[in-house]
Amino acid sequence: MQSPMTFDMCRVLTQLTRQLLEAGEHATETHVLAEGRVYRVALTLEPVPIEQLPDVIQRYR
Repeated sequence: MQSPMTFDMCRVLTQLTRQLLEAGEHATETHVLAEGRVYRVALTLEPVPIEQLPDVIQRYR
């Protein structure tokens, strides 16, 4: 299982998601420098089907 993300990371990703959707985009890719290395970062937005919402909510409890 993945490590839980911090509240700050979730908040920043929410802001990025809003900006992408407002721009009509559902994916982006960039490069970032962190800890002396260059990383490729890719983000794809995929809507969660309504029937999967209970599972998603349970994951955050």
